[in-house]
Amino acid sequence: MGQGVLKALRAGRESYHIVGIDMEPLSAGFSLVDKYYQTPRTGDAAFQKAFGAIVSDEAIEAVYVCSPTELEFFASHKDELGTTVLVNPLPVVRIGSDKLKTAEFLRDHGFCFPETVAADDDNGIEALIAKHGLPVIVKPRAGFSSRNVFLVDSREKIRAAATLVPDLIVQQYLPDDRAEYTAATLSGADQKVRALIIFRRDLIQGTTYRTELVEDSDLEREVVRITEALGAVGPCNLQFRVVDGMVYVFEINPRFSGTSGVRYLYGFNDCEMAFDLLHLKTEVTQPTLNKAVVLRYWNEICIPNAGFEDLREGRAKHDGYETVIATKGTKSSNKGSAGF
Repeated sequence: MGQGVLKALRAGRESYHIVGIDMEPLSAGFSLVDKYYQTPRTGDAAFQKAFGAIVSDEAIEAVYVCSPTELEFFASHKDELGTTVLVNPLPVVRIGSDKLKTAEFLRDHGFCFPETVAADDDNGIEALIAKHGLPVIVKPRAGFSSRNVFLVDSREKIRAAATLVPDLIVQQYLPDDRAEYTAATLSGADQKVRALIIFRRDLIQGTTYRTELVEDSDLEREVVRITEALGAVGPCNLQFRVVDGMVYVFEINPRFSGTSGVRYLYGFNDCEMAFDLLHLKTEVTQPTLNKAVVLRYWNEICIPNAGFEDLREGRAKHDGYETVIATKGTKSSNKGSAGF
């Protein structure tokens, strides 16, 4: 996600001074930023002091939170960090980070949703199977990137999955994986959606790798209704399937998502729009989108004359953005500083 945000900002209208932080010294993104720092993990007592020093020293104007596991920390402390933190309100983060709470939110607000129960709720599982049959989806309440997601066709397999992975949910299976969609929205401080984009997508190992632009006013209206009922401020991502013409959202990610590095190719640069709307307080509107198909692929970073331990011990350095992408030239006019 951090690399996707980075690509989107580099493709923006303006030039940004981008600072990357990571607890892992072998981060590929370090070779693509203007300045980088290895920091403690967010749960470490030393993190906030280190982060504050970086914000001050680098004159950071906006922070992009790109790790799902760090959303709650930044949402809880955003008013203490001395800069604009592009993260949703804490209640929104908590709903999106918990798939059982996501289903309950959709149910309580009258939206279609896949029926969902905790894996230790035997009565709930029996009722779900009696109503919808098998197979069912079993996955972590707080998972992401499709880790530990199982399609199972028996009660025995549900119990086996629950033995292997803690804190699972059991969810109604939505048919037709050829009609899986991902939608990205950007909302202002008034919780009103300013812009959105919808893809039809194919996945490999839980990651979107083929996307096609979808322009459908009925889907767009439902995406806006759900996002505004949620109270999102900033970026939000909905994943859904369409069953009998109805939108069934099965996951809400109240953050920049893994397709941040794809959306700008369609003319939807929500990373830059978020900076304008939430930091500069400049109003943004729905952009004109490019009809296209976008296919993803792997890329590599080469760090000459280095070994793992050299990078871990600070004896070797990432070359930096200007060296790796030499055709970009020297940055001369920075619109602002962005950290991730």
